[in-house]
Amino acid sequence: MSEVISARLKWTIAGTILLLAAAMGLKAWDEHQRADANLLLTLQAEAEALAGRVAGRADTVETAIRLVADSHASRSAVAGATPGVDAVMSLSDAKLAPDGSRLDAAASVAERLIEHGQRAGLSELGDVVLVTGSERNAIIALAPAGTWLPATMPGREISLVSGGLQIVAGDPVPRPANGLRPIRQAGFEKGEGMQRSALACSDLAGGGLAVCNTTRADVFTRDDLVSLLIFALLLAAPVLAITGLLGRLSKQQANTIVEAARDEQADRIMATVMRSARAGYWEWTPDQTSVFLSEASSELLGLEGMRTVSLGNLLKQVHPEHQARVREAIEKSRDIGWLQVSFAAAQPPLRWIEMRGSGTETGDGALFGGIMLDITDRKQAEDRVKAAERRLRNALEGFSGPFALWDHRKRLLYWNRAFATDFGLTDTLRPGMTHETVTIARAGAVRAERPSADDKQVNLVCLQGGRWLKLVERPSPDGGLITIGIDVTENIGKEEELRRQKERMRKTVLDLERSEGRAGELARKLTEEKSRAENAANSKSAFLANMSHELRTPLNAINGFSEILANELYGSLGDPRYKGYAQDILASGQHLLDMINDILDMAKIEAGKMTINPQPIDPVDPVDAAVRMIRRKASDKDIEVVLDVQPGLPEIDADHRAIRQMVLNLVSNAIKFTNAGGRITVAIQQYGPDIKVSVTDTGIGIPAADLPRLSQPFEQAAGAHDRNYEGTGLGLALTKSFAEMHGGTLSISSIEGEGTTVAFTLPIAGPGEMEDETGDRDAA
Repeated sequence: MSEVISARLKWTIAGTILLLAAAMGLKAWDEHQRADANLLLTLQAEAEALAGRVAGRADTVETAIRLVADSHASRSAVAGATPGVDAVMSLSDAKLAPDGSRLDAAASVAERLIEHGQRAGLSELGDVVLVTGSERNAIIALAPAGTWLPATMPGREISLVSGGLQIVAGDPVPRPANGLRPIRQAGFEKGEGMQRSALACSDLAGGGLAVCNTTRADVFTRDDLVSLLIFALLLAAPVLAITGLLGRLSKQQANTIVEAARDEQADRIMATVMRSARAGYWEWTPDQTSVFLSEASSELLGLEGMRTVSLGNLLKQVHPEHQARVREAIEKSRDIGWLQVSFAAAQPPLRWIEMRGSGTETGDGALFGGIMLDITDRKQAEDRVKAAERRLRNALEGFSGPFALWDHRKRLLYWNRAFATDFGLTDTLRPGMTHETVTIARAGAVRAERPSADDKQVNLVCLQGGRWLKLVERPSPDGGLITIGIDVTENIGKEEELRRQKERMRKTVLDLERSEGRAGELARKLTEEKSRAENAANSKSAFLANMSHELRTPLNAINGFSEILANELYGSLGDPRYKGYAQDILASGQHLLDMINDILDMAKIEAGKMTINPQPIDPVDPVDAAVRMIRRKASDKDIEVVLDVQPGLPEIDADHRAIRQMVLNLVSNAIKFTNAGGRITVAIQQYGPDIKVSVTDTGIGIPAADLPRLSQPFEQAAGAHDRNYEGTGLGLALTKSFAEMHGGTLSISSIEGEGTTVAFTLPIAGPGEMEDETGDRDAA
């Protein structure tokens, strides 16, 4: 019977030991899995913290890029003032860099980022590339990737990943990413044998770049061996207890040891995460007279190790200028139940800290605690942005004209001192006023206002003091509105003076006609008025020349870019209508440019600044060149152009360009007023010492009453106005002026309804010899 009981006892002990062994094995596996999970959580938290740090730096760089785009600040100055940034420039400039350079590699990456809607990436030469804006006006920043990653401990690897490239902290040479992707879920990668590594990645906002944190985590490590030994001991303990050797170790004690180990491991993990995020934990003591600081919090304040400090000692670690404010916030937090205050640490180097926390009810009673964050980078970025805004405001305040900025709902955001004083709104303006309200309010300071004839978005405003402002309003890129005023009092005054002088001259002429008896005095007055009129005309010509130059500059840009669009130099525009619109813009721009050139030439002639360069030439060459240039325009209208040249014409001293321009003007006029199926004849003949060039058409003809005034600037026949033909009325005036500069003449003959002949003569001997001969005849 005893043998049976003994056998049962043996089997019971064996079964118990097996069950305990199985339980311990499962427990060991569970602990291993938990440790792996905690490791992955730690890596993921560190990766996200690092990604936040990199994203903060990227936001700082992007702010600098936007500063370049919005305020046209110096790119080199912005790059030098932004830590960790080597260059800031437009994408178009980066594309011009030599092949194989850092800028060339960055330009390729920027184009890929814009195509995929991303803002950051890595180049093949180890640079972080940030881009903002569309492909047409994109601006990029270039920074060495190594400066964006912190130093790592042995066994750890922190890297930036973009596309197929990976840059590891401490090694500036890019390497293949080997399948690394900016995933959110952390995991393990198996190596050879028992080797493996833990990996966690976090991508940056905006995509294109990720921060990866890798550490070695073998399947079976020394810690696992220690755990196995611990579990073996734990297994041996109940075995020994069952066998009677150890019977005093209770299950409650074992659980207490395990929970303590878990708490200690959790504390280590939390400390690691807090240190990576440059943050620490703090907590009021139950009597609220002292503060418990974690190790990371102590480091932020310039202390060492985990400790409890009094409120007075805590304030000693705060910069003296901020101590009163921090004390007030802490005392107030006891009543309101929460705390948030930022301050500078007393110990160098300069470090900004944000202390935040709140009260919480727990099972052990009320708990008041929170975290301390290192916000130095954020504070410095905010200071740089404020400094840039301050410089911009100073520049706008220094602008002598009015300036105002409105949001997308046309509500007032900012205005300078000139805007308030010029319109008498010093005590009226406030942020948020609508554009309509401000317009009504400034009406009292405005004597007159009229739209500009050149631009519908420009108004000419006369203030009560007599000043004239050119008020320009243009939309801003964010949908708002910008108002800028320019003082044009002098220009308006010249226009008014010109009008008054013309009126005085007209009255003087009338007085001369009525008072023939006072011919001598009136002749003197006429001379004076004529001199004034000539001065006014010179002012008008100078004004037209200046305005023509100002208009030609943007027109050249419009024509150039519309020609690029029309020819699709950078790729297809998509809808064929876009190409048609671009061609219409180009044609209209070229037409307007031709008109401006005519106005400028006439202004130069009237101002006496137009010169010609006579040289011995064949008179047929410039005429033939002009006919060939305009023949296509005539063909488009189904008009035949015939060149009739007398054989054996001699060379003449004349300006090739001027003759070609004269023939172009005359043939263009003939085409304009000749219907389809008509005929234009360009003839070159010699008449004694002169060469005569005539253009005869079968067009609508000119009324006889209009012939005497057609060679004057800006004059057109009445029929031309009725038919709404395009043109400025300068063609014949320019042709006459060029002919007279050569020493020749211009003649017009026409039969209304049958056609017109316009001819000019050029002396074969050239303008110089003709003037000499004329002078000799006058002397004789």
